[in-house]
This record gives sequence, C-alpha cells and structure tokens, in this order.
Amino acid sequence: MKTMILTSLSLSLLSLSLMAKGPLPHERTDTPKLKNATDGRYLYVGDVPKFEGPELDITISKMNLTARVTAQVNQGRIDTYAYQLFKRWKNINDALMDPVLSLHPLVKLSKLAEGKPSNTQAWTKIAEQYSKHILETTGLDIYKDQRNARNYVSNQAEDEYKSVIATAYFRYAFDTEDSPDNVIDDNKKLEELLSVENSRRLFKKHLGHLYTNTSKKDGYVGFLTFVYPIAATVEGPFDQPKESTLDLKTAESIEARWWSDKWQDEFGGFPFLLINWSGVAFHGPITNFSPLDVWFLRRGYVSHGCHRMDGSDILELRALMPVDLKKAAGQIRITVLDYFDVVDWDQDGEAEAIDVKYYNIPTAIAVPKNKTIEDVIKPYLPENQAKAFLKNNKYAAPFYDMNSDRLKNVPKYVVNKNKLSRDGVHANVGIKRFDYRPNRIIQYTEEGHKLMGFDDVFGKYPPKYFQKY
Repeated sequence: MKTMILTSLSLSLLSLSLMAKGPLPHERTDTPKLKNATDGRYLYVGDVPKFEGPELDITISKMNLTARVTAQVNQGRIDTYAYQLFKRWKNINDALMDPVLSLHPLVKLSKLAEGKPSNTQAWTKIAEQYSKHILETTGLDIYKDQRNARNYVSNQAEDEYKSVIATAYFRYAFDTEDSPDNVIDDNKKLEELLSVENSRRLFKKHLGHLYTNTSKKDGYVGFLTFVYPIAATVEGPFDQPKESTLDLKTAESIEARWWSDKWQDEFGGFPFLLINWSGVAFHGPITNFSPLDVWFLRRGYVSHGCHRMDGSDILELRALMPVDLKKAAGQIRITVLDYFDVVDWDQDGEAEAIDVKYYNIPTAIAVPKNKTIEDVIKPYLPENQAKAFLKNNKYAAPFYDMNSDRLKNVPKYVVNKNKLSRDGVHANVGIKRFDYRPNRIIQYTEEGHKLMGFDDVFGKYPPKYFQKY
C-alpha cells in the first residue's frame, strides 16, 4: 500500500519557518460499565490552521444559538499554510499505517435508511441536508455500505479503505488530482506543494470566504470568522451561562469525554471544553435518532446548560486551538451574550446579526397516508427555514421583522477592559447567515483500547495525538 508509506523528508524540504459538521453515523459497542456506549474516537480531516490561545475569541449568542470564533491571522500563518496541512495529513497518514488503528467507514444516511419505514426515510432526507462530507469533492469513493469496522472482508480491504481516505484527504487539502505518492516521490513537486505561493493559493481557496483582510491587533494582517450552530439550556437565553466575558477553562477541558454515570453515553467521545466552573461546556450533540443510531445536533433550548455542538464542529473548534490546552489557560476569551451577536464581521462598515444556515432537525417525523415524504419535509428545507427559525424562537421573535428579514431594537453590547455591558440598541440590523460547514471528521478505533471515562492520554492514538497539528 504505497500511498500509506511516507519516508522522512529531508531538512531542506522542510526549512519553511512556522509562526507560532452534520448528522453523523457512528459505531457503538459494549463498554466495561455501560451497554451500547460509544466506541471509537474521532479525527479531524479539515482545513483550519491551528492558533495560539490569545489569537482566538469566541462569542456566544444564546438568543440566536450561535458560536462565532474569531482567529487572528499573521502573514507567516498564511505563507506556511500548506506546510501545516501537510504535517496534519502526514500525522494521520502515519497512524493509518498501523494495523492497530481501524477506521469506521463513512456511510451515507440514505444508505442506512434503505428499506426502513417512510417516517425514517423522511427524517433521513431532512438530516442529510447537513451531512455532506468534504471528502466527497475529491471524486473518490469514500462511502461504504456498512459503518462497522468489523465488517471489512479482509485486512486488504481495510488497508485499501485507509488508503482511499488518506488519498482523499490529501487531494482535498491540496486541491490536486495527484496522488500522495506522485508528489512525495518527486522533490520538485513537493517543494511546489509546500511553497509560499501554494500556501497563499490554498488559504484563499479553503478559507478566503471567511477571511477579513484587516486587523486591529498589531502584527496581524486579518482574521478568520467561523460560525457554528449550538444548543442552549431548556431555561432559555437568560439562564446559564450568565452574560459575561471570561476565559475558556482549557486546563480543565477534556479531549474526549466517553461517557458518565449521570449522562450515560451521551457525550459520545467528543471533546468537553469547559466554559465556566459550574460545569457548562461546549461538547458533542448527544441527541440520537434511534432508528438509525445517528448523532445529530438539535439547535434549540434543549440542554441542561451546556452548549451542544455538531460533532464535526466541536472537533474543528478543538483543531483551531493550541496543541496543549493546559498551556492556553486564561488565554482564549469567551463573550457570552443573552441577546444577538451583532458585529461588523467583514469590516465593511455595516454591523450584522450573526446566523448560520443550520436549522431545525426534528427528533422524529411522521408521514401520513395521504402525504408523500416530499410533502412532509418541505418545511424543513433550508430555504423555508431561514425566516421560520427566528419566527418560531419565542425569545427572538419580538425583535424579528419577517417581511424585511431584519432585526429591530436589539440590545447593543460594549466590552471595555474585559467587562461586558449594554449600551442602547441597534435600531435596525440585517442578518448575515453563514453557510453551514460540512462534516470533516471520521471515527477510528484502536485495537486493545479499553474505554476510560474521560482519559485524554490512554493508548497509542488518543485524541490528543491527532491534535498535534
């Protein structure tokens, strides 16, 4: 399997200087304490660079259920972008060479729903709007009929699937139809791949639509804006966590929280990023569509206080952060807002309320005998939900003018010396709806790995292994 083999690169080739998402079919099995708890961890195969703690800011809107992440960008990070992508790809590629690591094949929701009742198929059509995987764009067959790694017919079949995923990620990351072998075996091609020119090209291709080429911080040339859908407490936007500016409790955060005696297996093996000392955190989606056993995010007031995130989004949020979270203690600022997040995100002189095109996925849906699947899913199509999402949010609705699709008399926030306060209102603001970021993770299992409650380091390939780059 030549694609999976990568020899050490010469120093001359690596002399570049470095400047310091959707409904997800997963595999479950028995754990020592709890039947049918999540088995396997997740690795990120996306395109975001890694940042230092002080370069990151997170703003939460509990009223519009969004988390906006701002990442300050210096020129060095742009010029070495290809090199970081390459290090991440190589780290994953090297791990896949090891036979103790198995990938759970990606499976389309529609495949899982084949032969199922119409109610299940209708739910699948709604959820599948948010389950596209970024590796689909490479032209390689990344999907299989079954998601369980134990269903590989042979070791060769498993190795071939690993090779497909490694090649697909390489082609996606570097926007090429070439194979890793052809590039790595050709010094000239590799130098071109890692060049400043190619770094700038790839940065623009992958992240240009999220990049603002100005910054108020010294030493930075711009910033990236990522917006993710979240859930909030059943008590509504005026409950915990309280409005404030604070720091993410990175030293106490967990790379992968498997399960707990209280919440059983609901944390799903995703990171648990602590927001405050009351135990409020960013964590995985936890809601499960039981007919297909699929994790999905309910974007609403449905949690016990934490901000649930789509599985792909919580992994990307972690990927943006420093390798060692403990060293980032006190560095990543969070601003928690009860009301809307209104900001001039692109510095064009016009402030906008932040939203994201990920709307309502129901816990279940019924197809009456006199209706078709297409009839019942129509209200859940994104083009029909943008306005309905705000209108149906009883907290947001008083501020929302459905005819103009704008917000009126929204409280205005001011942050002065890390203290948050309100100062008047935004009389009339538009809404910026960011595109939902597709799925960019894949599940893996390490042979011989005994599940632990929340163990960040056990085994050869713990989650932190895949956060090196």
